[in-house]
Amino acid sequence: MLLFTLIIQVVIGTLFAFLSFLAFTGANYTKEKMTHLQLPAYFRYVTGFVQLMGGLFMQVGIWYTTAAVVGGVWISMIMLVGIVLRMRARESILSITPAIIIGVLSITVSVVNI
Repeated sequence: MLLFTLIIQVVIGTLFAFLSFLAFTGANYTKEKMTHLQLPAYFRYVTGFVQLMGGLFMQVGIWYTTAAVVGGVWISMIMLVGIVLRMRARESILSITPAIIIGVLSITVSVVNI
C-alpha cells in the first residue's frame, strides 16, 4: 500500500503543480473554465495558488507524513469545491468523475499516512 500511495502522491502532486502553472500563465483552458464556472477572472490566481500548495504538500509528503495528510485533505477539499461548482454549472457526471476520483485518492493518501 505504501508504494501505491507514493505513486498517487507523485502523480497528483505533479498534476497540481502543472495545473497551477496553467492558472498563473493564463492558459486559454483556465480562462474558459473560469468563465464557464461563472468565476471572476482574478480567481484563476487564487486557484493557481491553492493548487500549487496542494501539489507541494503532496510532493513534500513523500518524506514527511504530516505533509501527506495535509496535502490529501487539502486536495480533497479542492475537489469537493470543484464538484460543487461543476454541478452548479450543470456539467455531466462524466465531467465530474475525475474530480471524484482525485478526491477519493487524496483521502486515501491522508488515511494511509495517519
